[in-house]
Amino acid sequence: MDTHKIKKNSTTEIKGKLKKSKFNLLTNENDFLVKNLKKAG
Repeated sequence: MDTHKIKKNSTTEIKGKLKKSKFNLLTNENDFLVKNLKKAG
């Protein structure tokens, strides 16, 4: 029973980390696009 709970918690933590990393990647891409648009504009 305890091992099952530990497994569930670890997967939710991993999912949370993935969401954060994806969000960071998106913000970095957006910053890059905005900089390029400012240069062009």
